[in-house]
Amino acid sequence: MELISRLAGRARRLRERLWGQAPWDASRITDEWFRAHFGYAADVVHQWLGEALDIRAARLLNFGCGDGITDLALALRYGASAIHGVDIRREYAKLPRIARQQLGLTRLPAGLTFETIAAGAPLADRHVGVDGIISWSTFEHVGREQLLPILRDLHACLRLGGVFFIQIEPLFYSPFGSHLRRYDDVPWRHLMAPEDELWRIVEAHRGPMDAAEVDFGFADFGAEGYRRFVFNEYLALNRLTADELVALSAQAGFAVLRQERRQMDLLIPDSLLRQYPEDLLRNNEILLLLVKQ
Repeated sequence: MELISRLAGRARRLRERLWGQAPWDASRITDEWFRAHFGYAADVVHQWLGEALDIRAARLLNFGCGDGITDLALALRYGASAIHGVDIRREYAKLPRIARQQLGLTRLPAGLTFETIAAGAPLADRHVGVDGIISWSTFEHVGREQLLPILRDLHACLRLGGVFFIQIEPLFYSPFGSHLRRYDDVPWRHLMAPEDELWRIVEAHRGPMDAAEVDFGFADFGAEGYRRFVFNEYLALNRLTADELVALSAQAGFAVLRQERRQMDLLIPDSLLRQYPEDLLRNNEILLLLVKQ
């Protein structure tokens, strides 16, 4: 199977050299989830990684690639020539269909490859010498006991001087850190209400959801199944803070090149201010650029 995949990849690369990339048209985009990941997410990744790498020539690894839309944008919009996405789910298998629907793209770029992995499975034994790693809104879903081993493994994947861009949004203690905003727009409710009450709110929701928050997995589950899936994701969140992420990255051997912590300016209930530091409650997002020295 691996040999067949390599041969198919070579055939795609040869076709691209002979005939170029398949045409695509961003004006066809109608799905807001696709628009956000093809546009905003790819722009941010390019801005941060582009400080340290020539993305067009770099060998990139995307840890937690999801449906692969951002990888596709990096290839089509920014000329990335080698991106390998890994994930524990196979959402990326939908990418050819999604790209055809949203862009009129008839074939994916040859430099775009994907792989399904087991949770916590090491990557450095087969992905070594990578120039850059991307992780977009993934590390809040990693089990606490796996955080440091995974960071160390990703450190081993990078070449010396290679860089790692991590983004997490929303962080757990921020106003909508439950990841349940599709169903509940009350800030910090997850820090004030018990789990059974949160589930009743999610279960009772019958209004529209923000289109930018509805991914392409919705159709697989149906409305009711998607509620349960999203709520189970909430229950499994590791509650990682920005400070903890930076500290774990240092333990794994990384040095920080740049970081940015974004805040939400909402009125915080007094009961929460008595329990948690204000910065923790306001810190909605962290963007972190690390280097292997």
